[in-house]
Formats: sequence, C-alpha cells, structure tokens
Amino acid sequence: MIRLLKGTIMEKGDSSIILEVNNIGFEIFVDDTDKYEIGKTYTLYVFEDLKEKEFNLFGFVGKEEFDLFSLIVEKIKGVGVKTAINIFHYMNIEEIKKSIKESDYKPFLKVKGLGEKTAKRIVLELSGALKDEKPLDEKLKTVYDSLISLGFEKEKIKDVLKIIDANGSIEDITKEAIKKLTNA
Repeated sequence: MIRLLKGTIMEKGDSSIILEVNNIGFEIFVDDTDKYEIGKTYTLYVFEDLKEKEFNLFGFVGKEEFDLFSLIVEKIKGVGVKTAINIFHYMNIEEIKKSIKESDYKPFLKVKGLGEKTAKRIVLELSGALKDEKPLDEKLKTVYDSLISLGFEKEKIKDVLKIIDANGSIEDITKEAIKKLTNA
C-alpha cells in the first residue's frame, strides 16, 4: 500500500500533478492543482483507488483531509473517488465539517456530480461519524485497504475489525479477518 509520498512536482494538469519520487513520476489526482508549484517538494498522503483495469492515486497535503476523503469514499454509497475529490475542489475541509455538523446539505450542491439526495445522505451518514467514530490506526487501515482490494464489502470489514484482536502483525490480523469474513 502506498500511504505517503514525498517528492518534487514535475508537471501540473487540470486535475492531477506528476510527483517525482526517486526518479519515478507518480500521477496523483488532487483537489486543486493551483496549490502546487512546479519544482517544489511536497509530502502527500495518498489514497489508492484500485479497480480491475485502473489504478489511481489521490493526494492530500494534510492528514485530516486524507482521513475525511477516505471516510466519504468508504462510507457513502454512490460517492466514488472522482465525486469525493470534487467535494474537496469546491469546499475546504472546514466548510465540509461545518456543513456536516450543522446538518446543512446545501453547500454540497455546488459540487459537480452531486445531487440533492446524495448531498443529504452525506450529511446524514457522516454526522455521527465525525462525532463518534475513531479513525482506524495505520495498521488497521492497511488491513482494511487490503481486504477491500480482495473484494470484501466495506461494512462487513468494519464490523470484523471491531471484534478481532488488533495486537498482532498486519499479516496475522489480515488472516484472522479473512477467516471471519469467509465464515460470516
């Protein structure tokens, strides 16, 4: 899993940047390419979107933005990575959190590709998550991502990760989770 990349911006496109890390150029989709300067070094938290014929990286300068992006993609049915990155393009993290906490879906309506029904669902489903849900630690996040890439359902994975012993290695936790998921 790629979680963090540090490198120099080599190119900027409309919605992505090329980040050179040890002579390898990674195309990373970002919320706003204007935030980045060619030739400058950045450290980005990276969300991997792995599909059958496509592999995309989405980058964030701040961990808080990365965590909220991940939460939106993983928790809100019907909101994929492209729509989620558009949310961050049209709204900053404080606006997103404020709208969710105040149960105000209207600011989300300015996001391209997001309708009223989905905007309401984002506010409703994330309101409790921002207050109550503790983010997964790095080890469990790695296990979660691995299980997603194996095709298990997001909600079932979350349920299993709540009940298994998280003190082992990533490999042991993953094996235990697979056992529970295949027996469930």
